[in-house]
Amino acid sequence: MLVAMNEQGKVINLLEMDDSERSVLARQALVCPACKSQVRLKNGRVKAPHFAHISLKACRHQAENESYQHLALKTALYQWFAQTETVQIEHFLPALQQTPDLLVNGTLAIEIQCSHLSIQRLRERTKAYQTHGYPVVWLMGKDLWLGSKLSALKQDLLYFSQNAGFYYWELDLSCRKIRLRYLIHEDLTGKLHYLTRDFAFGSANLLTILRCPFKPITAKLAVHLPNDLTTFIARQLYYQNPKWLKIQALYYQNGQNLLTLTSIPLPIAPLGLNPLLASFQAPQSPDFCQVTRDISDYYRQFLVYHVQKTADILYPPSLYRQMLDPR
Repeated sequence: MLVAMNEQGKVINLLEMDDSERSVLARQALVCPACKSQVRLKNGRVKAPHFAHISLKACRHQAENESYQHLALKTALYQWFAQTETVQIEHFLPALQQTPDLLVNGTLAIEIQCSHLSIQRLRERTKAYQTHGYPVVWLMGKDLWLGSKLSALKQDLLYFSQNAGFYYWELDLSCRKIRLRYLIHEDLTGKLHYLTRDFAFGSANLLTILRCPFKPITAKLAVHLPNDLTTFIARQLYYQNPKWLKIQALYYQNGQNLLTLTSIPLPIAPLGLNPLLASFQAPQSPDFCQVTRDISDYYRQFLVYHVQKTADILYPPSLYRQMLDPR
């Protein structure tokens, strides 16, 4: 924790104090602004100065035992936002019973996630923000960088815009960068394909950077697809992969067999869309935690376009809409 409340009810922010001011805090009675239990200042050599609850009983509103990475990233982003915006650190929101890492201009919640959490907890926290009108941006530390495969947790940390498609935010403390992964697609082997933009800490207005996915993007994604997907599918069926057994069952019901397909016309697709099932069921918007709009039209436009075109060059969702309906 980087904030505490003194006996006069004033919230103290360690990031706005110098060494002499912090030394005085050791003699004061301080409490957690959320749960009102007693906290103390810890000023060790490993971590930056921070507050910690005295009781071993955890406060459900605050993250105890925050890592160095989390504290350092929270500090860096607070200082970056403060250059241009009104920003509060660890500001408790009573109506939600939640404490975002940062609250920007009183409306935008910023959550810095450096460790794994349960999908249930992620959805509860996100739903609370959405219900009370707070947009929330989740920024992921090193252990949750996107990588080449999509876990269920990372899936629920994805965002979507018409200009960037599916996108994902990462924070790199060692390089002091915020990273945008965008135009994220998945091939039938489960490998992710995407583009990347890096922004150095302090290089531009941070709020403007976070709005990048909503600005026009002319980029396109060139992908190198697997050569022998039929062998891959045969292997999945041989080892009775549940996902592929369900797909094969649908093909059997329609008098077809996955193993007799001579070619796979669409070996890659936007996340949440399986092109192998497109001829059997209408595309549906995925149940992704951060995606609150219906994107089934995007799926349909993608399929219509790539029935005629190869799928080795992929475009933003807005471009498919323009190409298919230029009015």
